[in-house]
Amino acid sequence: MHTQSITTKTMNCLQLLLQINFNAAVILLLISGAATIFGNTLFFEDSSDLYGPLANNMRLMMFYLCLIQIAAYSFYKLSNSPEALAALGVFLLLLIGSLEFYCSINQIEIDENYSQLFIYSGLSHLLYGGCAAMRHQQN
Repeated sequence: MHTQSITTKTMNCLQLLLQINFNAAVILLLISGAATIFGNTLFFEDSSDLYGPLANNMRLMMFYLCLIQIAAYSFYKLSNSPEALAALGVFLLLLIGSLEFYCSINQIEIDENYSQLFIYSGLSHLLYGGCAAMRHQQN
């Protein structure tokens, strides 16, 4: 009985830490996306001279990513379906490979901070959504 209480407390603490980290990842993704859309170099270096006509593609990608984030978060809150967050986490992790492919096809280099942002956000979404889904199924 005492062991189950400790396990429950540990899981609640872990879930709280994952939730805080997840919310930080959502805020970071939205702020960095907005900064990129408006041409701010706070998160990513300005390489518009390198990209030329492709510069707007990155802005458009970040705009769509912000919309997807808002939609997935809204769906999660309205339907209490954490699986949507886990799916978005997988999508963000797959986006790293897609970005590498995009770079190789267009023969350009893109700021490494994009990959770091997608790894952090993807893992945060996947861990929080996955753990919340497991807890949701147990109840």
